[in-house]
Amino acid sequence: MDMPPVDGELHRIVFDAPARNWLEAAPLGNGRLAALAHGGTARDRISLNDGTAWSGGPTGTHRPAAADGPAALRRARHHLDRGDHAAATREVQGVQAGWAQSYLPFADLVLTLAPPGRSSDAEHDRSSAYRRVLDLSRAEAETRFRLGGADVRQRVFVSAPDAVLVVSLEADAPLDITVELTSRLAVLRHEGREDSLELRLRMPSDVPPPHEPGHPVVWSEAPGAAQRGVVHARLVHDAPEAPSHDAGVLTVRSASRLDLVVATATTFGGIARPLLPDEALDAAAGTADAALRLGVPALRRRHYKDHAARYGRVALRIPDAPGEHDPAPGGGGPTATWRRVTAAAEGDVLTDDPGLAALLFHYGRYLLLSCSRPGGLPATLQGLWNTELRAPWSSGYTLNINTEMNYWAAGVTDLAECAVPLLELVEALAVRGADTARELYDAPGWVAHHNTDAWAYTPPVGTGDADPAWAFWPMAGAWLSLELADLLRFGVPELLDRVRPLLRGAAEFALHQLRPTDDGTLGTSPSTSPENHFRTPDGGVSALGRSSTMDLALIATLFDAVAEFTPDDVAEDEDDLLVRLRRARAMIPGPSTGRGGLIAEWRDDPLPAEPHHRHLSHLWPLFPGPGIPSALHPGAAASLDARGDESTGWSLAWRIALRARLGQAERVADLVRLMLRPAPPGRTGQRAGLYPNLFAAHPPFQIDGNLGYVAGVAETLVQSHAGRIDLLPAVPRAWASGAVRGLVARPGVRVDIEWTADEEGRPTLLAATLTPRTAHARAPVTVAAHDHRVTVDLTHGAVTLEGRHFLRSTTPR
Repeated sequence: MDMPPVDGELHRIVFDAPARNWLEAAPLGNGRLAALAHGGTARDRISLNDGTAWSGGPTGTHRPAAADGPAALRRARHHLDRGDHAAATREVQGVQAGWAQSYLPFADLVLTLAPPGRSSDAEHDRSSAYRRVLDLSRAEAETRFRLGGADVRQRVFVSAPDAVLVVSLEADAPLDITVELTSRLAVLRHEGREDSLELRLRMPSDVPPPHEPGHPVVWSEAPGAAQRGVVHARLVHDAPEAPSHDAGVLTVRSASRLDLVVATATTFGGIARPLLPDEALDAAAGTADAALRLGVPALRRRHYKDHAARYGRVALRIPDAPGEHDPAPGGGGPTATWRRVTAAAEGDVLTDDPGLAALLFHYGRYLLLSCSRPGGLPATLQGLWNTELRAPWSSGYTLNINTEMNYWAAGVTDLAECAVPLLELVEALAVRGADTARELYDAPGWVAHHNTDAWAYTPPVGTGDADPAWAFWPMAGAWLSLELADLLRFGVPELLDRVRPLLRGAAEFALHQLRPTDDGTLGTSPSTSPENHFRTPDGGVSALGRSSTMDLALIATLFDAVAEFTPDDVAEDEDDLLVRLRRARAMIPGPSTGRGGLIAEWRDDPLPAEPHHRHLSHLWPLFPGPGIPSALHPGAAASLDARGDESTGWSLAWRIALRARLGQAERVADLVRLMLRPAPPGRTGQRAGLYPNLFAAHPPFQIDGNLGYVAGVAETLVQSHAGRIDLLPAVPRAWASGAVRGLVARPGVRVDIEWTADEEGRPTLLAATLTPRTAHARAPVTVAAHDHRVTVDLTHGAVTLEGRHFLRSTTPR
């Protein structure tokens, strides 16, 4: 099927002024090295991050495990059986072990420009000449402006093939340019030569999260207590004289061209592994030198080729988008994207500027590709970008939704390789978590809780008084393993041998957690539903209960996954673990409706203390889980209605996916409208929206809103969790016509779709092409659209279906 061309404006974020803060800057990254390009004129700042720059080290700063951990949890269980939630809470708080470490800012590259002999504090010419563009398809930020009568062009990209940041400055008249490296970390040494700058840094040994204000940042010089880091910048230019160096600043006079190549390194030796010796920092200079020998044109070509090969796999087009092409006031090209967002908020963004929804979809894929690649660490709460020493929630890994959500779109939007860092983190957690399972639970297998970091922290967080709602949740291993298992279903068999032992270890621990209940089923206790609370019979509020719906759904699905991915040549009765899992699986109750016809969140179905809570953990089985029986769909819809639409960015993304699973296209549209509204910097509270650089607001910024949105939109276009491929299951009428190419359906089928509006304005399939990507996918598959199903044989390769195969009728075939 021939797909229509993709409009470039659906892949560009346009700015009409320099960034005043990092929420207006253009994010760039290669999975390890990241930059926020502010697009300044007379003075510019590019904030740098290194994905391996974390506080602390592998020896850890958490408190020793409680000596009586297993006994404390038994006592908590006893108190819950007696209805004494306060006593159970005190027992659980006694096993808290401190906090995970923080992802850190790294350095700033500061450039100043001025006409020769003039001050560098002059502003750029205030005219339509200023234009800044982040080109998602090329992963490059370009700024054009006039300064002192000179036309200036700056281009910035971060290369994955060559592991460097590249900054190119060109002007049609000579300029004096200064280059400086600064950092909020401890500066050990600052060196400069005619063509290079280098900054050597020491990181803090302990950075408590902001919600622990009584604990200061610690800078220890003890061996192994903290990492070292380096930033190395090399430059070439066309100035008539060699640069001068003074106090860490390089000055290049009368240059019309300047190219900078920047590399970073740290003593990070791998997740939870010993630190490397300081000699490892010397690699940064070698990386920069090797890149510069290639030359900037070659670096740019290699970067473009590498990025396009991944980013270009998927494209979404929603036509009839007037905002894409409207000129800016006074001319000068397309309207700045933030102006489009604010203008559309005055009406209906989905009809007034539908291209914004597609742009945010492409942006999410761009961000995932930029912040998570093989060789780096997984995306944090802020992806790969952070400018604060004590960032919100430590800019770390929150495992009760946010880390998993970061990767929901990896399989369906064909970026499976971006999840390899997640796999490596989970492998490290399984090793560290085996110790925690044994010491705290006297259990086999492995466990992880609410938070972790680059050192694979696995105990419960808190210092003895933290609310178990966010400090006690031993199901992270189950969810992380299931996230990886689902990635396999999208046709990534090469990871199977690494994922299988993670599933089995998580299942061993989960099996140990199950306890008989008085109705003959199995349950968990103590149990939390992440970050939520309920009202106790005595009028109090508690987070600790028995058998949360999420606990049981995760465990049941985990046991199913172990069976699914057990090798075919292993007999069930010869695998002791599999035998025990199947026996227990039959005794785990599924989700059910309870009070008010809503899906019950705990076994005892208590009154909610926060009816509009942001977490939707009891709906995990609906999404991202394997789905729920259709008889429970009304209860799930009612539960969403009861929670309301207003929430954080990541919670809106989850709601979009949940509504899509229910086939509620117009409720999807309502949520997308909320996602696309402005969220000015400084706003607080649980109100989603977009910042000027389209980062998603919690607020504050959390990248899971951006990445989860991609998964939610993909879920409206194609679903494949129910053993068939559903086309256009929840596309809103506002997107009545469009096209998407490159989505991936389970079990590894590429899906290209084109649709248009029927006479009633409903999105209606025109054509779809299905292409098997793996040997397993070369088989007959069931395809559904508009309540019709057909069987398609992919044994011999791609098949194109026309819309006439799925004509709507009141009686489905």
